[in-house]
Amino acid sequence: MRSHRLSAILLTWLIACFWIYTLIPETGAIESKAQVDINKASVDELVTLPKIGPKIAEQIVKYRQEHGPFRTIEDLKAIKGIGDKTIEALRPMITVTPK
Repeated sequence: MRSHRLSAILLTWLIACFWIYTLIPETGAIESKAQVDINKASVDELVTLPKIGPKIAEQIVKYRQEHGPFRTIEDLKAIKGIGDKTIEALRPMITVTPK
């Protein structure tokens, strides 16, 4: 009888933990709630975005230095490793300020 009660408590606890885990947003989503301006962001700021690692962040900054500011979000396609899927994933989290 006692082992059944313990099993029920353990199962309830596991279910509660699962629900709490699924309700907590991913860490990257929390960090990226404010929009990141790709014309002003540093490498450190860019890597907070999903799908943007240090290498791609460095390429974004380098491209900006060599070619001037981005005019649209789609201009990120000029960066190797960034395609349509990445841009669509980033769209709600990034912005482009005009010159």
